Amino acid sequence: MKHTFLNKSGFYGMLLGIMALGSSCKKELPVPEADPTPQAYVAVHNFALLAGTSSSVFVNGNQLALGGSNVALAVGGSLLGTYVGVTPGAITVGVRTSTGTTNYASRNINVERLSYTSFFAFDTLTAGGSARMIALNNDMKAAAAGTSNIRFLHFSPNAGPVNVNLVRTLDQFGLTASGTTTLSNVPYIGAAATPNESALSAFTNIPAGTYTVTVLSGTTSVLTATINFREGKNYSVVARGFAPGRPAIPAGQTLGATLLLHNP
Repeated sequence: MKHTFLNKSGFYGMLLGIMALGSSCKKELPVPEADPTPQAYVAVHNFALLAGTSSSVFVNGNQLALGGSNVALAVGGSLLGTYVGVTPGAITVGVRTSTGTTNYASRNINVERLSYTSFFAFDTLTAGGSARMIALNNDMKAAAAGTSNIRFLHFSPNAGPVNVNLVRTLDQFGLTASGTTTLSNVPYIGAAATPNESALSAFTNIPAGTYTVTVLSGTTSVLTATINFREGKNYSVVARGFAPGRPAIPAGQTLGATLLLHNP
């Protein structure tokens, strides 16, 4: 068998070549870069009353358009597609009447990268043309197996404090189930000069399934709805519009319920 041997100079030459090759490869490795488009995500929901039939949305002073058309939120309406991406940092979200040149409700906050925030316009438009807005954090983590996360937002300005009964009739598989969750003495959010956004952002965990939801003002039922809370999902149940007793309630602004899903 024939063997080939390297002399000392040949061996060191080969070794230096390998080292040079390794050094060259190392220099060509890509340098990690920061996320070039870091984003936060916002949703806008319009529960302001007497502000007309639709409202425009402005983000940092620029009118929001989706799919080539300006966003127009009806009373009780939300952004199509739920969230829009924005640059993290200071952000101002506002809503204007269809003919308005200034915001009738707005909120300025700092949003963090990969955060999800819902802005809610609410209250009754004043004679001076203003309403109110709050910003709530949305937890996007899925609710535990077999459960849903909910929060109740009371935006009806003349209903007073309410009790909310959630009676479970079916489980997440559509089988007969039972159980009741009660939220007691929930005030109208606008009753506070500065609503506690941190407290309002919190969710309550309940078994997933179909519920009969009853809202009572005192002992009087003012709203009843059947709602299916899906497993793993996080919701806001919103009471909005004028309760019975207010004269001249505009069409579409009577007391009702809206279900918002935050983690599609």
